[in-house]
This record gives sequence, C-alpha cells and structure tokens, in this order.
Amino acid sequence: MTQAQYARHRGKSPQYIGKLAKAGILVMRGRMVDATASDAVLDDKPDEAPAGQQPTTFAQARLAREVFSAKLKKLEYETRIGKLVPTDEVSIKWYTLGRQIRDRMLGIASKLAPQLAAETDVRRVREILDAEVTVILKGLVEDIRHGA
Repeated sequence: MTQAQYARHRGKSPQYIGKLAKAGILVMRGRMVDATASDAVLDDKPDEAPAGQQPTTFAQARLAREVFSAKLKKLEYETRIGKLVPTDEVSIKWYTLGRQIRDRMLGIASKLAPQLAAETDVRRVREILDAEVTVILKGLVEDIRHGA
C-alpha cells in the first residue's frame, strides 16, 4: 500500500510515516509499504516463525531478515533522536546522583554543628536546617539541569 494508505491504516500522519520510511524503519517494496512486515516492526510483534525455529521458506527468511533489519534501524533512529538511552548510561547517572545526594546530606552535620550548638531556640535550629537542605536540593537541581 502507499505511504498515505499506510498512514490511514496506522492512524498516523503521512509526515510521520514518511519519516519512518526515510529512516528505514518501514519495510518497503519499492515505493510501497509492506503493511504486514511494517506492522510487525512497529508493534514489536513476533516474526512469522515461532521462537527458536528457523523460517521454512526463502520468502519467510527474507521477511524475517527485513523485519529484523527494520527493527534495528528503528532502535538506531530512536537512540539518535534521544527517545532511547543506553541503560548503562542511565545506571551510571543515577549512581552518581545518589552519591551526590548522600554526600551532601551527610555533610550537613559537620557543616552546621558549631552553629547549631550555639542555638537555644528550636525554631531557629529548624530554620537553619531547612535553609541548608533547601540550598543542597537547589544545587542538585541545577547540577541535574546542566548535566553535571
């Protein structure tokens, strides 16, 4: 089917389908969209052959190869536009952020101990602690916002 027909079939805009075709995500037969294969790529449905079995015909093998290739291109495209991020990068960022939060929060006691020891008013102690926690959290927000 044409890209316009496929857009109607998927309930998407023709521009979106055009981008997918240009990125190599859709399975194309010349200028026509192979709807079955492209649906399999976009819906992440299992391929024609059951899991663990090889396709039995050349046509099924070719379709499986094209669907696999299109899925890889879809992943590459989504990674390039920032929709997908490698899990190891996310894990490292969260680990680093957790360490920063822990270190800054544990530093409150040594930083404020002399000042708090001199205070006798409970409300003033709370204000000092609240102010320091707020400063730390705002600093973390800025670090996150600027990719630190």
